[in-house]
Amino acid sequence: MMKYSWKSKVYTLVSCIFFIGLWQLIGIMINNDIYIPKIQQVTEAINIIFKDKNFVKVILSSLYRTMLSYTLASVFSMILGVLGVVYPFFKYLMQPINSVGKTIPTMVLVVLSLVWFDKDKTPFVVGVVIIFPILYEGIRNSLIQIDKKIIDMTRIYEVKLKDKIKKIYLPVMRFYFMSIFVSTFSLTFKVVVAGEVLGQPKFGIGSQIQLEKVNFNTSGIFAWIVIIVVISFVLEIINKLLKEKTYRWAK
Repeated sequence: MMKYSWKSKVYTLVSCIFFIGLWQLIGIMINNDIYIPKIQQVTEAINIIFKDKNFVKVILSSLYRTMLSYTLASVFSMILGVLGVVYPFFKYLMQPINSVGKTIPTMVLVVLSLVWFDKDKTPFVVGVVIIFPILYEGIRNSLIQIDKKIIDMTRIYEVKLKDKIKKIYLPVMRFYFMSIFVSTFSLTFKVVVAGEVLGQPKFGIGSQIQLEKVNFNTSGIFAWIVIIVVISFVLEIINKLLKEKTYRWAK
């Protein structure tokens, strides 16, 4: 197992080196930084971004909107997911809302949000609406898969709904969130950034990307892409630590 793990890491590293080398080669061949900037140009752009006095504020603003969107969507999905399982009425009530939320294009939602809300609230609203249907369906499906014998036992012993939620539903939802945290949080992050690109709040990664686009600074756009990838990598590490803490018996 350890040997396989090391092999996997080596192959991943080789793949990264290959694609970075390919990127540099294409950049040299095209020799036009508006289309494909060279690696050193992107590195210089990253250095400039890091030295900007508002860099930390920009990153934290986007992460704050993402966390707020994800938290609110999570809370609503847990509440409505439990209600949908306990009371079938809520299941049918949420079906049309869920369908609309899953099918509406992100850009259309961004435009509508800009009409209904100000530019600072738009990324937050878009993040909630896009991620909620995914979390709601996942939670509801997880709760439905609980062993029916356990549910029947709670009915026989007349277990209160409050205790049922605390002892049965919450642990199931916690494990579900641990298994999909990186993918769903990263999706929320991307959607929020997309909302920032069009909404252009004062501080935000999306606003900076739009600014680089207006200035035809492709190196700056690539630099922000690299920063977003690094943030996603950090999120994966955090998720791994959370999983290890949650599934202690797996060690």
